[in-house]
Amino acid sequence: MIVKNFEFKKIKKEIFSFFLFYGDNQAFKELYDLSNKKNKINVNDLGFFIGPILNSGGRLGKSSYATELLSTKNSKIIKQRSKQLLTLNIKRKKIENIILNELDFEKMNKKKENVVIYYNPNISEGLLGIIAARLKDFFNKPAIVITNSNNLLKSSARSVYNYNIGRTIKKLLDNDIILNGGGHNMAAGFTLKKENLNLLKKFINEDFMKNKVHNNNLLKYVSEISVRALNKDFMNDINRIGPFGNGNSAPVFLFRELKVIKHKILKEKYISCILKSKAGTSINSILFDTLNNKVKYYLTNYKKHFNVVGQIDENFYNNKKNVQLIIKDLIL
Repeated sequence: MIVKNFEFKKIKKEIFSFFLFYGDNQAFKELYDLSNKKNKINVNDLGFFIGPILNSGGRLGKSSYATELLSTKNSKIIKQRSKQLLTLNIKRKKIENIILNELDFEKMNKKKENVVIYYNPNISEGLLGIIAARLKDFFNKPAIVITNSNNLLKSSARSVYNYNIGRTIKKLLDNDIILNGGGHNMAAGFTLKKENLNLLKKFINEDFMKNKVHNNNLLKYVSEISVRALNKDFMNDINRIGPFGNGNSAPVFLFRELKVIKHKILKEKYISCILKSKAGTSINSILFDTLNNKVKYYLTNYKKHFNVVGQIDENFYNNKKNVQLIIKDLIL
């Protein structure tokens, strides 16, 4: 879709106004100060830092906390709710890791299902979407996570770009397989009776095949570039086509012939490393969500060169901005 010039200017103006407002938000400043963050607020922070903190209350039974934090000007309440939400977010992460550690990824992978459907009666309803997103990212397939909710089952789904999960939910409603639900092409949720669980699995996998969705589990990239191209000017060009999200994904690139010259495991979840090209250019890189991720093994053990598929991002550390490579996958 081509955006006309006046529309683009309007969008830029709205984004500028957004940051002008939220840049002075006392609640956000408090969350930043308590987390020792020094950079100015940006789109990524809203989505990946502030968003999860605010959502943590709702996920763990304290949905009023975020509302109170964002609607008050009372500094005492801002400090109190900020601390409580940060504590809840830490708790949410621990619970999430416990659930993910209990999953048998190898067993799930051997089933060769087109859509990953995972039922666990003990998962908190507030964590369904997060677990579904992790499964979707790991298998690069649509994923649905289901738990008990009183006498019914409640679910959250995350999908890949070529399978519209929102449309599938509409079909499930039309066929009386679920009681209620809704969503869009990438995410959805629904409620169903327990006796319809097997019917749901059968219907969704058949619907996937009917739509002739081709899912080869390969991560697509937009272009091949050299590590030498990664500088502030290139990062500025990337930022101009943001903000990124559903319908405007951050671009993925291919980098050839890189080798790990140094690595460090952070918080037992991330791997920070320096990758070096055959031409001698180095780039700071990071791998997120290393749980059950085979890429972790190669970054810490592989001694040869490999190709990297990843995204470009800015890392703010020690009051300095640096371009970094977010590793999504390797090609050996």
